[in-house]
Amino acid sequence: MSDLLTIILAAGKGTRMKSDKNKVLHKVAGKEMINHVIDSVSDISSDIVCIVGHQAEEVKKQVKNNDVRFQLQNKQLGTAHAVKQAEEDIKDHDGNVLILYADIPLIQENSLNLMNDYHIEKSADLTIMTAVLKNPTGYGRIIRDEQNEITNIIEEEDANSKQKKIDEINSGIMCVNSILLNQALSNIDNNNAQNEYYLTDIVDYLKVENKKILPYTIKDEKEVIGVNDRIGLSEAEKVLRARINKKHMGNGVTIIDPETTYIDEEVEIGSDTVIYPFTYIEGDTKIGRHNVIRPNNNIIDSTIGDNNKIKNNNVIKNSIIKNNCNIGPFAHIRPGCKIEDNVKIGDYVELKKAYVDKGTKVPHLAYVGDAKLGKDTNIGAGTIFANYDGINKNKTIIGDSVFIGSNSTLVAPLQIKDRGKTGAGAVVTKDVEEDTTVIGVPAREYMKKNKEDE
Repeated sequence: MSDLLTIILAAGKGTRMKSDKNKVLHKVAGKEMINHVIDSVSDISSDIVCIVGHQAEEVKKQVKNNDVRFQLQNKQLGTAHAVKQAEEDIKDHDGNVLILYADIPLIQENSLNLMNDYHIEKSADLTIMTAVLKNPTGYGRIIRDEQNEITNIIEEEDANSKQKKIDEINSGIMCVNSILLNQALSNIDNNNAQNEYYLTDIVDYLKVENKKILPYTIKDEKEVIGVNDRIGLSEAEKVLRARINKKHMGNGVTIIDPETTYIDEEVEIGSDTVIYPFTYIEGDTKIGRHNVIRPNNNIIDSTIGDNNKIKNNNVIKNSIIKNNCNIGPFAHIRPGCKIEDNVKIGDYVELKKAYVDKGTKVPHLAYVGDAKLGKDTNIGAGTIFANYDGINKNKTIIGDSVFIGSNSTLVAPLQIKDRGKTGAGAVVTKDVEEDTTVIGVPAREYMKKNKEDE
């Protein structure tokens, strides 16, 4: 980690988003824009300061990196004014300062690291990251001299017809010596139509001081495109998701149709897993090796082991599935479930806060809520775990090698012990002992197997 102070500007509202939420809190590939930017510098910067303003407390709350410090910009009076809120941090820092914006979620660590290295190697006083765009409309144009140093940044509204043809634009990302930055911030004024303090005016100040100002042109211009509205948000989403899918495929994951597969940035997937189209894998999800995930699955904040078959049209959320399981189709595994090895959860089965032990089958058309199921148990079609009495949620405990007949209703709190059975259509309201079969409404004992007869 280099001795680099990073200042991230996140104080604006982002009115073009037309949202009640601060722009930088909108998510791209499942993660807030500001967290994308912070993560891009967390391994290369010794100190990160975020300038907050609009919805400052909510922005601070959503930042995941606990090492980030915050400075408040009470009034948004321009980009230079925003940086000036970190004046004491800059004064205390002896080295380079990296300045970037919280609405550029596509920027990558390697690009910022290369820019900082370039700044040091060339002994520059100020390095500005630039990009070449096919359509530079709306961006400030970079003006270079014969030595390829930057002499000026001309904003769109101030550019003449010749300058508007320049396709190299200012990204707003810059690296500058901390002493020079403090000097420049003290000399930038707001003598403009908007009465704001612009960070780009640092170029004019440093040129007067005969300082060396260099451009660093990024290869992939998409990295520096800021998100200003919902259209930009969708474009950033598309770029980042393509990048994510490419990374997983490079790691040995088969994605049959990347354009219709949506994987959040934090997701981990093991090699030889196959993912079919229209699958959404979100949040803090970890998927092991040799899984087959068929179309139209939504997997959220869950852990899935190895060698599982996840059939079509399932929702899996905040749950754990171990190894060699068959899930679905049309299963709904709600938060708090843990499914051990070699389990079958079939079509139109809903689980909620359920523990299912090894080898157990819930093949179809069942609701299992607030329950613990033992090993090698079978739950018949149409079974309902009646876990709610109108006031409280109650638990059902099912032992090993239990057989629950079709259309049974198990009224919690309830325990059915090892090798217990229920007849089809039974309404079970009392505990069932080992090796006992109950039938009827309400269920009553039908037969207790004598172990001596076995």
